[in-house]
Amino acid sequence: MSAQEKVHKFPCPSCGAEMDFDAEQGTLACAYCGHTSTVPVTQQEIQEYDLETALSDMLAAPHETGYGENKRSIKCESCGAVNTLDANVVSTECAFCGSNQVVPQEHVAQVIKPESLLPFGVDQGEAVALFRGWLGRGFFRPTPVKKIAKHAEAKLQGVYLPFWTLDAFTSSWWHAEAGYYYYVTESYWANDDEGNRVRQTRQVQKVRWQPASGSLQLRFDDVLVPATNSVERGMIERIYPFDTRALVPYEVGFLSGWGAEAYTLDLRQAWEIGQDIIGGHVRQACAREVPGDTQRNLQVSTAFSDMTYKHVLFPVWIASYRYKDKIYHFLINGQTGEVQGQAPISWIRVTLVVVVVIIILLAVLFILFSQGDTSAALNLYRVLYGV
Repeated sequence: MSAQEKVHKFPCPSCGAEMDFDAEQGTLACAYCGHTSTVPVTQQEIQEYDLETALSDMLAAPHETGYGENKRSIKCESCGAVNTLDANVVSTECAFCGSNQVVPQEHVAQVIKPESLLPFGVDQGEAVALFRGWLGRGFFRPTPVKKIAKHAEAKLQGVYLPFWTLDAFTSSWWHAEAGYYYYVTESYWANDDEGNRVRQTRQVQKVRWQPASGSLQLRFDDVLVPATNSVERGMIERIYPFDTRALVPYEVGFLSGWGAEAYTLDLRQAWEIGQDIIGGHVRQACAREVPGDTQRNLQVSTAFSDMTYKHVLFPVWIASYRYKDKIYHFLINGQTGEVQGQAPISWIRVTLVVVVVIIILLAVLFILFSQGDTSAALNLYRVLYGV
């Protein structure tokens, strides 16, 4: 049996049943007798690896593969996501698209073994409450969608999502046109209160443009790039931040009872995205360096150095559900409890509200005219019809 296939179980010393990681207590816990044990965490330092070396020779990267314990992988034939679970877990629904077209893989996904992870801090009870509260909130949710909240336990799955963290030192050179405001007095003709044409003056803002340039050096630490295509990156970013200062060395005990998605974005692809993310922050910082009151034609040239990376796992609660042949996602940051989701809108209810509001406004308009308050009625009429 190879190292990555070695069975790692955590039997309860009290009753012998297998223990899973409990997010609420932060320990391994037995569901049968309640016994708890701490996860055996090593004291090894979390390492970061040279990015240039890894990109030039991926085979030379100092990494083990696999998750280091007895796992089984399932692949969704609908969205392509590969989720790795405990061998004894039977999953019939994909966490990422809600499809039941999941099939077991012959081999466990041999991904690069994570260097570290953030353990789940939000347990299932809290996640279910957050999901029900979010999905059931709002008058414009369709009734069938609200009913999904009753089955939150079946929809929500706690999954460790793969991420790359990137560090870099940037040296940037910028040039732009800096604009300085100044004011001139202009004369113009206008009618006075009696309708007579009179000459008046006003202050008009102008811009004096001058060339400007400079340099800026910045250091970036733990820029996050989700290594998954199963969930839109923009949606994942909305449940940020993940506090990477709380990272712990990877230990198999943290995955006991939880799933982990195999990454679909390799390091080279992650670095391309990472450069865009870092470049955006650099451009904003350079824009703040431009003097004057306004600016235009900002050009930035950036060199990268001291690039390093880590492969990590972050905890996320995911629910995916279908409504009228469209997939909607719901995410919970498993560390902080931050919630983001997608939900359909009942346009029937929207139309109903609009009609009710119009009826109320027309009724008010009628009452004002009936009472002879034509001034207020005309004002309301202008607001309604934009005249």
